[in-house]
Amino acid sequence: MNRIFRVLWNAATGTFVVTSETAKSRGKKSGRRKLAVSALISLSSIMVSADALANAGNDTGKGIGTENGWIAIGEGAEADSTITTKEKVAEDPSKGYVAGAGIAIGYYSKASGASSTALGGYSLAESIGSVALGAGAHTTSTAKYSMAVGTNAVASNLYAIALGTNANASGKNSIALGRDTVSSAERSLTVGLGANAASLDSMAFGYNTSVTSDAANGIAFGSGAVTSAKNSVAIGSNSTATEENVVSVGSDALKRKIVNVGNGAISESSTDAVNGSQLFATNANVTQNTTDIAANTDSINQNTTDIATNTTNINSLSDSVTTLTDDALLWDAASGAFSAKHNGSDSKLTNLAAGTLAADSTDAVNGSQLFDTNEKVDKNTADIATNTDSINQNTADITANTDSINQNTTDIAANTTSINQN
Repeated sequence: MNRIFRVLWNAATGTFVVTSETAKSRGKKSGRRKLAVSALISLSSIMVSADALANAGNDTGKGIGTENGWIAIGEGAEADSTITTKEKVAEDPSKGYVAGAGIAIGYYSKASGASSTALGGYSLAESIGSVALGAGAHTTSTAKYSMAVGTNAVASNLYAIALGTNANASGKNSIALGRDTVSSAERSLTVGLGANAASLDSMAFGYNTSVTSDAANGIAFGSGAVTSAKNSVAIGSNSTATEENVVSVGSDALKRKIVNVGNGAISESSTDAVNGSQLFATNANVTQNTTDIAANTDSINQNTTDIATNTTNINSLSDSVTTLTDDALLWDAASGAFSAKHNGSDSKLTNLAAGTLAADSTDAVNGSQLFDTNEKVDKNTADIATNTDSINQNTADITANTDSINQNTTDIAANTTSINQN
């Protein structure tokens, strides 16, 4: 034969398998082919590192198999029936080795974890159920069910996944995707060249992005973005988030706008972002209010001046009222009348207009009206006195006339007697 492998039908598994042309079996059943690789090996070969492929081309055909359910292929790879499931092997370091149900393919590849798989030169799968795929890929003894895929990729914790050259996933349930990525905290995720997520539940996406160890739940998205505070997000190239519970789209040196933002709800309880059009409307109202306030300020200043004037007038009026109170007529309850007495002395009422003179008038009359009346009374008194004198004279004259009449009556009676006698 001119090739080192050949394909045969495996009746036990019902599949075609690849077997070494020169392989020799050791074990209880010498007639059984021991180095069998299923079609999975052919599929996996496209992902084996360059070193592993080179070694496959130079394979000396020394691969050896047993019945423990594992496979070893490649220079220095060895399968020994004394290696049983879950046993860690301590063999000659120049040889690859596998544990029970494991697979090691490649130059110095080692699958020491039960049911583990190491594919590629110097690949090492140390923990149960782990997969190390690529030259120098390594899943550590503490990394059960982990996966390291890529040259020198390392997965060193439970369920960790490292995918890419030099990718390193050391946090429990962490994922590192891309060259030189590092996910060192539990449930951390990195995607992109040089991305680093160092805190719990953190995520770093993009070239050289970083979430620091004190930034739990932080997210960095974009080339060079850095988040260094809890529960914060840095979005965009070289953005930084340095305060807790913030979303940053830039840095102290780099400012960005957020565009195409919908109208946020405006209410007492709203936490929505508002956009420029909403703020423009608010600014327009503020501008109008400023104008109105300025106008009101002028009015207020004028009112202040008017109030000062009114205060002066009120004070003057108050003084006048005080003076008027002092000079006003006061009610005298004892006499049931207003009194003009002040400071114990009687006072005059001056500048009193002429009151109406009529039978039903209740107006007060002034001195001039009373003076005119007094003049008339004095005139009447004088006239009455004159009339009295005249009356007295008339009475005297009447008395004299009565005497004369009486005398005349006597004379007439005497004359009548004389006439009668004549």
